[in-house]
Amino acid sequence: MRTKVRLNGREVENFPTGDMIFDAASFISETSRYVTFVPGDVMWLGTDGVPENMKVGDVCEVEITGIGVLRNTIVGEK
Repeated sequence: MRTKVRLNGREVENFPTGDMIFDAASFISETSRYVTFVPGDVMWLGTDGVPENMKVGDVCEVEITGIGVLRNTIVGEK
């Protein structure tokens, strides 16, 4: 599997998902010991590169081979 990250349609990351230091299940399990998750929460596990800065209105897409694409528009806090 590969993880691809696009910002406003431009690919900014592309790496083998298996190269992540922590798998998603372990990360969620450990984090849930300290945080209560609610529907709509998004967890970002990071990338293996230098992340791009995002601003309000940008569209961030994360695609994982065989799973699909998560697409979100960046909004400001109220």
